[in-house]
Amino acid sequence: MGQEATQIHIDRIAVEGKYTIRCAVRYGSKVSRFFSGESFFAEYDKDISEVPEGIMVIPLLANLCPVAWVAGADVFVDRLDKSFYESLLKAKRSFGALYPRLKFGGTLHVKHLTEDTPSIKSSRSAAFFSGGVDSMGTFLRRKEENPYLVTVWGADVRLDEPAMWQQVRQYNETFGLSHGIESLFIKSNLRTILNGEEISFAFGRFTHGWWPGIQHGIGLVGLVAPLSHALGIQKLYVPSALPPKMAYSIPDGSNTLINNHIRWKGMEVQLEGEELSRQDKIALIAEYIRNANREVSIRVCWINKDYGNCGQCEKCLRTITALLAEGVNPRHVGFPIEQATYELIRNKLPGWLPFHELKIEYWDEIRVRSIKNDSLIPSEARPFFDWFQSENIPSYANRRSLKKALIDLIPHPLFLYIKKRL
Repeated sequence: MGQEATQIHIDRIAVEGKYTIRCAVRYGSKVSRFFSGESFFAEYDKDISEVPEGIMVIPLLANLCPVAWVAGADVFVDRLDKSFYESLLKAKRSFGALYPRLKFGGTLHVKHLTEDTPSIKSSRSAAFFSGGVDSMGTFLRRKEENPYLVTVWGADVRLDEPAMWQQVRQYNETFGLSHGIESLFIKSNLRTILNGEEISFAFGRFTHGWWPGIQHGIGLVGLVAPLSHALGIQKLYVPSALPPKMAYSIPDGSNTLINNHIRWKGMEVQLEGEELSRQDKIALIAEYIRNANREVSIRVCWINKDYGNCGQCEKCLRTITALLAEGVNPRHVGFPIEQATYELIRNKLPGWLPFHELKIEYWDEIRVRSIKNDSLIPSEARPFFDWFQSENIPSYANRRSLKKALIDLIPHPLFLYIKKRL
């Protein structure tokens, strides 16, 4: 079969109509199963036709290389920015440290390392913006820099959800304009170029989801490279998501060990707000609402079929509780809530927490803050918080099943064999 079977070749990188990058990729027979066969594209709302090839290929490699590493495949490309090449090597080592049970192999072969300086000299920054808690916290902390707000179609909102995307785009653009900030929008098939089912089968045991565990940090960051070169953006803020004490203990694709090492010529990346807990960010939002006397809509739900928050899932109910703990009426920021909501949380919380270290930390942050802010709790929520504040949430960390402990001991080849048979 030869070495070609474990090789990936970037055959063509082209710009279509000044705004879209399209790449043709050839996959070896042993690694092709991890990819869908689609040609990669990234579409921008700014002219990127003059961006050099060494920068143009970054969006593809940022999403392709992590899969190549775990598959043990060599990747071949003609031209690549030198700084990004070096940061990929650092990211590979960092992923290896985060996931010691996965082997990150393969080599990236580049014919020509480039150092193309952006023609526009600017001190502008940019920040990812979804309208959720983390991105809203980043906006509040960095709004004086007048950063571009960047939203990606093809990440949380799927490409087959055009109606949903139009609503997300309209809200984010309106929000930016109301603060005198320009929004940038990117459309890409960064997720559907991968065969998620095959990747999950082979590696999901270790990553707990390829998108959250590996791809969503480096993959989204890479999409910004052509824009940063075309517009002279020098700094990209990536809203942090993990509680500070867990930034190193819980593997996550958007991690300071990954994002803060990513570079390309004229550009650096910073994981923003990593010293803040999610509840700290909720407190920032609450303070902004009170002091600026402005209404803010927060959207955290990505399972709702319609635009907005479902008010039923764990993330919605967690955010509702967090807002109440800061004295904010959830109805005023886009969350449906009624008296039955409190009973729903009481019934579901014991099922969400066992074996889930991150959710335990999130919910306990809220509990502790609600005790500190007890005078802010509305009367209608008082019976619920009397119960919630007395819950021993950290104790759920010890409720580990014997079944899960035994499964973790099974060698991975045997695990895959059993999984396939079942």
